[in-house]
Amino acid sequence: MDRYLTINKESRVKIAVGACRFIASVGFCSSEEQARNFIHSVQGEFSDAAHNAYAYKIGSGDEAVIRTSDAAEPVGTAGPPLLSAIEKAGVTNVVLVGTRYFGGVKLGIGGLIRAYRACGQAGLEKAGIREKIGKKEYTLSIPYDFIGQVMKEISGFQGEVTEVRYGSRVEIDAVLLPGQLDVFQRKLNDVTRGQGMIKINNRNECK
Repeated sequence: MDRYLTINKESRVKIAVGACRFIASVGFCSSEEQARNFIHSVQGEFSDAAHNAYAYKIGSGDEAVIRTSDAAEPVGTAGPPLLSAIEKAGVTNVVLVGTRYFGGVKLGIGGLIRAYRACGQAGLEKAGIREKIGKKEYTLSIPYDFIGQVMKEISGFQGEVTEVRYGSRVEIDAVLLPGQLDVFQRKLNDVTRGQGMIKINNRNECK
C-alpha cells in the first residue's frame, strides 16, 4: 500500500432524519488501537445517546482490517451502512462513528440503514479525501564497516533513519516505501557483501 486514499481531516456532522438526530464523527487510524481509542472517546462524549455504532478500515486488499458494530441497533442496520459509506468513498485508515439520539419515532429497518449510510456519507464528505504515501519501518543490521554506504543508500531510496543503535553490529531503524523493499534488499546485499540483514519493525507503521 505505497499510495492510498484517506480522509483529509477529522470531521463531525449532525443531520436530522425524521425525529431522530444523527452525528457522524470521522477520524484517522493506522492501527486498531487508534481506532478503538477514537471510538471510546466519542462514546464517552455522547454517553447519553441511544446508540454509538461504528465502522473502521485499516490497510487495503487481503490485508485490510475491517470492523463494524451495530451498537444494539437491529443487526446490519448501523455498522455495515457506515462501512458501505467508507467503501463508497474509496478511503482507508479511517474510523467512523455514527451516533443516534432517538426522537420517539421508529425508523424501521430500511430507514435505519438509509439514515446511518447518509450520516456516514455526510461525515466523510466534510472530511474530504487526499492521497497519502504509506511507509513501513524496517530494522537493518550491518557491520560497522558499511555504515556510511548504507546510510547513503537509505537516502537514495528517499528513506528516513529514525534511530541508530551500536552493539556488536550497527542496527538502523529506517522508514522506507514497501514497494521498494525488494530492490533495496538487493542493494543492501551488494553494498555489505551479503552481510547486511533487514526485517520489518512491527513497532511502527507510518501514516
